[in-house]
Amino acid sequence: MASKITMIEAQKRKGRFNVYVDGVYAFPISENVMIKYRIFKGMEIDDELKEELVNADDISKLYSKAINFLSHQLRTENEVVKKLQTYSENEQHIAAVMQKLVELKLVNDQSYADSYVRTEVKKQDKGPSNVFYKLKEKQINENFIENSLNNFYSHEEMIENCQIQADKIFKKHKRDAFKNRLDKTKLALMKKGYPTDVVLIVMEDMDFQADEEDQMDLLRQQGEKIWHRNRKYDGMQRVMKTKQALYRKGFDMDDINSFIDDKNMDE
Repeated sequence: MASKITMIEAQKRKGRFNVYVDGVYAFPISENVMIKYRIFKGMEIDDELKEELVNADDISKLYSKAINFLSHQLRTENEVVKKLQTYSENEQHIAAVMQKLVELKLVNDQSYADSYVRTEVKKQDKGPSNVFYKLKEKQINENFIENSLNNFYSHEEMIENCQIQADKIFKKHKRDAFKNRLDKTKLALMKKGYPTDVVLIVMEDMDFQADEEDQMDLLRQQGEKIWHRNRKYDGMQRVMKTKQALYRKGFDMDDINSFIDDKNMDE
């Protein structure tokens, strides 16, 4: 004699039900699964159908978890999979949920990459290489990343963003010698992901100029500290070590010699 569903009882949680078979609690089920399989009281049920319903319910619950995770912000396929793996070890169930999410375009790595690139361009911080590798770290397909960069990070925007960052970085290093300020600015721009040729063009176009008076003041300030630090050395050795230290800091050799001449006259 076939088993029958004898009662379907609503849980306290909305959209969830308990199913009883032959008067005994058998399994929980979601409203979506119940509708999909047309489950009703008095329906005959065998072990195969019961297993199918349990699996369908597990997938339904996992799908709800995914929807909740996606409700806060855009996610990559890899991020969703990783999140679902914290709820289930059943890779087939996770794959079924991911297939549905992709089909409904609720998860789309190309759309994610497009949005990410547009946002980074507006921030006017990272160059295209950094944007590329940030997306690569998120397991986005390289073709998707290239498409997004080609479509949403124009050469003009790259030049403009690079100029903005160059100005900020150059001002940040105002306590450095002019040559070092330029070198540090170039290096920082390259670390931010701007191509070397773009960095060189931008640096040339911005035409940063050294303020000779400020440079001499800065040289004297740092020179005095170095001269004092090298007081344990005598004569020419003290002079050479001070010159070397100031030159490494990027100061002009003529200005360094002028400073040293003043020190020799004072002493």
